[in-house]
Amino acid sequence: MNWKSLLHVNLGGNNLTGNIPPSMSFLLNLTSLHLHENNLSGDISSSSLQYCRSLSILNVRKNRFSGNIPKWMPQSIRILQLRSNKFIDNLILLVKGQQSNYESNLKLIRMVDLSSNNLTGTMSPQLFSLSQLHFLNLSHNRLTGTIPKEIGNMTQLESLDLSKNELTGQIPVSISSLSLLDNLNLSFNNLSGQIPSGTQLQSFSELSYIGNADLCGPPLPKNCSNHGDDTKTLGENDDDGDESDFLSCLYMGLGVGFAVGFWGVCGAIFFSRKCRHAYFRFLYDLRDRFYVLLLTNLNSFR
Repeated sequence: MNWKSLLHVNLGGNNLTGNIPPSMSFLLNLTSLHLHENNLSGDISSSSLQYCRSLSILNVRKNRFSGNIPKWMPQSIRILQLRSNKFIDNLILLVKGQQSNYESNLKLIRMVDLSSNNLTGTMSPQLFSLSQLHFLNLSHNRLTGTIPKEIGNMTQLESLDLSKNELTGQIPVSISSLSLLDNLNLSFNNLSGQIPSGTQLQSFSELSYIGNADLCGPPLPKNCSNHGDDTKTLGENDDDGDESDFLSCLYMGLGVGFAVGFWGVCGAIFFSRKCRHAYFRFLYDLRDRFYVLLLTNLNSFR
């Protein structure tokens, strides 16, 4: 409490226990606080950190904090890492009842990591009003519902991880507008339907989508033609089947014909003296013709 000029505090990677001490409220100039990988506990939502109005980085990942997700974040906050704790808040409470403060205070935040907690509920569309967010990680929780189409508003997003939740429905087409996205993980949810096509979403590996049994389309090997595609009529499907059967029969016939012809010629040569003599006479005649043609061409160049 006597070190009021402190700007950066890093106590991560120790074996600290207990709560965040009230004396933290005296560090009014604090800009970054790293308490990660300790055994700290308590309710961070009511901690004295709310008086650190200059705080831009808060990293408390891998502790034992519980209770609600803090709502007192200062306007200066840029990076928020709360992963691997025991928060049990419904994610919608991040904005419920405080939507105006949330949008004005946190609109410049760059990174949010709330993974590996016990978050439940749905992702509120207001969460995606963080238009300057670059990294969002909500993986390893129990989030339900669909991915809101408002996710397309986060045009600066570079990394999105929603894996290992209980999300349902289709991947919204609006996600294709995230042109800066270079890391995507939607695996192990209950997503369904076709992955939006014609976008960079096909450039990610199938590992970004695995664990969604009803998801189909590139880059997954599962074809969507027989998976909820209502654009094809029964007649069109029958035509495709007839064409496929015709090609299969054609290729099989060509293969059988080649085999029969080849072994027929070989058998005639091997087992018939007359055919064998005729065959070698043909080869000798062909050799003589080639020799004469070669000499003629050589004389023409002299």
